[in-house]
Amino acid sequence: EAKSRAIVLEMTGDLPDAEVKPPDEVLFVCKLNPVTTDEDLELIFSRFGTIKSCEVIRDFKTGESLNYAFIEFETAASCIEAY
Repeated sequence: EAKSRAIVLEMTGDLPDAEVKPPDEVLFVCKLNPVTTDEDLELIFSRFGTIKSCEVIRDFKTGESLNYAFIEFETAASCIEAY
């Protein structure tokens, strides 16, 4: 079922390739408090390893948090430890 969903997403242009998988160094964090900032997450997660980038995803019109973020670590091991 997941494979057929990926194929549909590929056909609609939402996914570049049905075989694509997320990078091993990137952690998805959800259910964030709306006031959480990039800096807050970096402070919290930096204990697991060096962070290359950290971004709370925001509405492009209002700038308000969409309550999720992506944290990219330098190594997959750091990402796994944070998970």
